[in-house]
Amino acid sequence: MKAFIKKHAPAFGLRWLHHKVLHKNYIPAVGKVATGDFGEVLPFSTAFGYDRGGPVDRYYIENFLEKEAASIKGRVLEIGDNEYTMLYGGINVKQSDILHIDESNKAASFIGDLSNAPHIPSNTFDCIVLTQTLHLIYDFKAALETCFRILKPGGAFLLTTPGITPIDKGEWKETWYWSFTDKAVERLLAEAFPGCAAAINYFGNVHVATAFLYGMGVQELTKAQLDFLDAQYQVIVTAKVTKAR
Repeated sequence: MKAFIKKHAPAFGLRWLHHKVLHKNYIPAVGKVATGDFGEVLPFSTAFGYDRGGPVDRYYIENFLEKEAASIKGRVLEIGDNEYTMLYGGINVKQSDILHIDESNKAASFIGDLSNAPHIPSNTFDCIVLTQTLHLIYDFKAALETCFRILKPGGAFLLTTPGITPIDKGEWKETWYWSFTDKAVERLLAEAFPGCAAAINYFGNVHVATAFLYGMGVQELTKAQLDFLDAQYQVIVTAKVTKAR
């Protein structure tokens, strides 16, 4: 056992691995935590892990969309681009529309702010894919009300929002307003989509949250680490709402 510990000890010391191997549920005493690489005050990456194999949060977002792929059909609206619409909807998508905040995206069907979009016709879309966008809209309640208005009866609204997250220092730094919990999303959707069926879930745990904040890539975590859920450390909140007919 000592030879194993010596051979495989990571940078943060033999004592941590000794307790990890011999005492699975070991909790260090106050002042005895071996922080190792996580002892740094700066992250390993400030690019959300894109430069280390891909963002941790995308694991949950893409698993959610894959699970709900059957709902991505007919006429579908996505924000910014239509990558997820085409990836998960495929041949079931009859018309793919894009809403973009300005005219820089020449493929956009609609230009404008989701919180103030009277030009988008009501009861139009069979599905709306709104991933990692709500936190960038100051009047997010108005944005949700727009989604309800423009969604067809029987249509699906697929939402993901950040919980514990780094804040972008680039393109979105000036409009990064919010983070959400599952309870906040539940109440917001109950108000914006009255009488509609909603399924809200959270994903993440303290290890995943720490890795995400430090900028680690998804490939640096195991599936078991990613799939363990802890309501106290919500990295991503997802929701599917079906508009009442």
